Amino acid sequence: MRKPARFTVLLALLTAVAGIVLAQGTTAELTGTVTSEGAPLPGVTVTVASPALQGTRTTVTGSTGGYTFLALPPGDYVVTFELAGLAPVKQEVRLSLAQTARADAQMGVTGVAEAVTVTGESAMASVLESTQVATNFTGAEIGKLPVARTIRDTVLLAPGVSATGVNNQITISGAPSYDNLFLIDGVVVNENLRGQPHNLFIEDAIQETTILAGAVSAEYGRFTGGVVSTLTKSGGNEFHGSFRDSFSNPDWTEKVWEGCASCIPPIAAEADHVDHHDQVYEATLGGRILKDHLWFFGGARLAERAVQRFTSQTNIAYSNDFDEKRYEGKLTANITSRHTLYVSYLDITNDEINNAFTPIYDEASIVPVRGLPNTLLAINYNGLLGRNLVIEGQYTEKDFAFEGSGGRFTDRIGGTWIQDTGNNFGRYNAPVFCGVCTDEERNNDSWFAKARYFLDTGSLGGHTLVLGVEDFNETRLANNYQSASQYQITAFTYINGTQVNPRFDSTTRITYRPIDFLSTGTDFETQSIFLNDNWALNRHFSFNLGLRYDKNDGKDASGNTVSDDDAFSPRLALAYDILGNGRGRATASFNRYVAKIADGNVGGSAQAAGNPALYTFRYDGPVINPAGTPVNQLLSPQAALTQLFAWFDSVGGTSNTALLTAVAVPGFSTRFDEPITSPFVDEFTLGYGTQVGRNAFAKVDLIYRDWDAFYAARLDLSTGRATTPNGSVGDVSFTENDDGSIKREYRGVQFQGQWRPGNFLVGGTYTYSTLKGNDQGEGAGTATIRNLPLEMYYPEYLNYSQRIPEGYLSQDVRHRARLWVGYDLSTRLGGFNVSVLQTYDTGTPYGAVGIIDASGRSTPFVGSPVNPGYTLSQLGDQHDYYFTDRDAFRTDDVWSTDLALSYNTPPILGVELFVRGVVTNLFNQSAVIVPNQTVTTRRTGGAGSGLVAFNPMTDTPVEGTHWRKGSQFGQPTGPGSYQIPLTYGFGVGFRF
Repeated sequence: MRKPARFTVLLALLTAVAGIVLAQGTTAELTGTVTSEGAPLPGVTVTVASPALQGTRTTVTGSTGGYTFLALPPGDYVVTFELAGLAPVKQEVRLSLAQTARADAQMGVTGVAEAVTVTGESAMASVLESTQVATNFTGAEIGKLPVARTIRDTVLLAPGVSATGVNNQITISGAPSYDNLFLIDGVVVNENLRGQPHNLFIEDAIQETTILAGAVSAEYGRFTGGVVSTLTKSGGNEFHGSFRDSFSNPDWTEKVWEGCASCIPPIAAEADHVDHHDQVYEATLGGRILKDHLWFFGGARLAERAVQRFTSQTNIAYSNDFDEKRYEGKLTANITSRHTLYVSYLDITNDEINNAFTPIYDEASIVPVRGLPNTLLAINYNGLLGRNLVIEGQYTEKDFAFEGSGGRFTDRIGGTWIQDTGNNFGRYNAPVFCGVCTDEERNNDSWFAKARYFLDTGSLGGHTLVLGVEDFNETRLANNYQSASQYQITAFTYINGTQVNPRFDSTTRITYRPIDFLSTGTDFETQSIFLNDNWALNRHFSFNLGLRYDKNDGKDASGNTVSDDDAFSPRLALAYDILGNGRGRATASFNRYVAKIADGNVGGSAQAAGNPALYTFRYDGPVINPAGTPVNQLLSPQAALTQLFAWFDSVGGTSNTALLTAVAVPGFSTRFDEPITSPFVDEFTLGYGTQVGRNAFAKVDLIYRDWDAFYAARLDLSTGRATTPNGSVGDVSFTENDDGSIKREYRGVQFQGQWRPGNFLVGGTYTYSTLKGNDQGEGAGTATIRNLPLEMYYPEYLNYSQRIPEGYLSQDVRHRARLWVGYDLSTRLGGFNVSVLQTYDTGTPYGAVGIIDASGRSTPFVGSPVNPGYTLSQLGDQHDYYFTDRDAFRTDDVWSTDLALSYNTPPILGVELFVRGVVTNLFNQSAVIVPNQTVTTRRTGGAGSGLVAFNPMTDTPVEGTHWRKGSQFGQPTGPGSYQIPLTYGFGVGFRF
């Protein structure tokens, strides 16, 4: 692997100053100060012991009375303070993943009884101690709440997090949904293209999850959103295990849609739900092989489940089934009392039945079965050198593949999908992609080496110094066939109940998508160095001074250099402890986060290998299924396609360049003028947190973020032309970074709090935020796409403000609240728990967006632009136009009350039985979260629509004359339009 000269020199210099630092996402820190009669107490022996720790660890307080333990496994600890002549003190404290906890002690003279003090719960110590905007949930806490015990549902409880990204994907602090970092046991589990986390875990094996939404340490990189780190359980000296059977049934979900007979066209009622008992079996077992030296942990998860799905508009019910098996194994070994090695491996086999790339209208668009194998490997070494120096190294791998994902028929009739030009752009007749072509692989591997050192500098305070190097490599092998036949059609569509029929006329387009060169894979590498100083100056002031350096080296499947850039990311924070006792801290920070170069539509935009070309042809044949044809006489999609392709062949097919409306050939029509740089975001935060008594805390953080250097496409008179292999001459576009015309701005107030009075647990999070701009660089079919700035892409045709207006973006959620209350009751008959979760989300914005032909070629208008010299090969004749503000409308506010009831028997020979029931949306609220957004224009409705084409540069379109909303605009169209309705789930098992 080639090491760039700059990176090699920096690595050599940093190595020469000796290792100094931080464990990435798998450990925690403990710090504190020991005093006697208010004065610092040096020389105190501090010992920590925990079921999570093999043996014990010991250190001695320095001249300021301070101490720090580095890289401890998260868990419950007993901390003992001892000094000759003074009474020993013990404290209990919980260390949270990727966080710092505090345990201070006041020691008195000999003769005073030994004191045992219980400090705050896990979240209290870590959330208030850190300058990071962090939230932590243990597996035990999540196991009591009425949520799925997954990483996704855990993360969605945190402030600053929502599921408003494309395809309901997770966004953190306003970032695009593809731009977060997800770690499990230190392994990056992001899926390469869309950036969402893969479920590489067994629920009962999750120990805890930490969400970092702001002021994130320099040890983390390759994101502009947030970091989610999950730790799975390890073995211990005692044997522990569990077995659980979770079961549910789609038929236990209430129906929400009664159909719409008066709609035009009528929309069918919700079909009966699939009656299928979903079973998820989980088993875990952990213990010792050699006490304090070698532990094991293993788990298995077998799931057969069916997810109720419905086709769009036609509302045909189908069952999306999964037959999945997960197996996990972990070994933790004490090589000596100061050196630990652990190995973790997880393997998943997963067959998905009836997969669909939604929205779809019919069952022909469903993939019968596809495979989704996934594996994770982590090898980690942790060594304690002296009292204050810890070194760590880790190697990880993650492999994932799509097997058989797409259409099965390669002929043009059975393998071509049709996309509706209205009605939410649903597809029918065939699945998207090709399931009998090359399987796709999306893999990553990484390694890091780190050192952490605690330095006591007397009057200048204590420094926890961190130095690390990291190498992350992401590869993708994909031949991106868009259909099994390599053809796709866009056309107006009739929908009558469950029957769909295309109308082929002058608005119809035939798109041919061949792949001329097969891919051998991409290679995107990021090499990083980071340095961090967590500096506790005195009882009142502490600082976090961090700097990260990232070097990108990205090559696409054709060997083109996509990125060869580097960037520095400062991470600077200040904390002020008002009373000097850790119970009230104000924080402020400035941070820069730099994204990795994204694969897919951006990283692969100039590669010929694996990318389909695009040739779009105008249909000029006779109208097939003309308006007014009786429903029972409409030709089926396959019969209509037979006539369409017969005409297409009769006029020369793909060789008839006179019919071309758009051409894009990767490697020829799209290029990199020079390597692109990574997008980044600058962040400012202000925060305050306080602990109230021993059982409550509250924290609020203000976060301001502004993004820059978005991916963009430039095509103007200066970018030139290229001749494709088939002899076509077309315009050339360049992928580059935007100069500032694309905007994305997040302003948020994030609150979290918790209170534990007696047997109650009360907690909650709340976010008030705005997300504004005109960034559209995220698609449903891929993660990053290139923005098309007004003045950069065919400016003579597309430089009209209503193409990408500024406003509140579609991920904007103004208010988002989560409040939970739980109560534990212990009796001689066993333990009972009841937990209630109340959620509230305001609606998300949308506008009335229609498709026009800004070129005037297909739908002429007065004042059509004069071609200044383009071939117009990449212009096409379908362009967005916002007829209203981007945020003119909002979906419904969403309320949901969820309930969980649990019972466990008293232990019998150390084994307790349990049962758990969950009710989601107890009061069956029915907010519309996916409304119809159909807008008809002359381009999509044709001459029969009665609408008039207009000049987007000069005219102000009038509703009813130039455009109209669909009859169901803003209204539900089926069960998929609503929030999750009332549903039930149960679980039974035992644990010991």
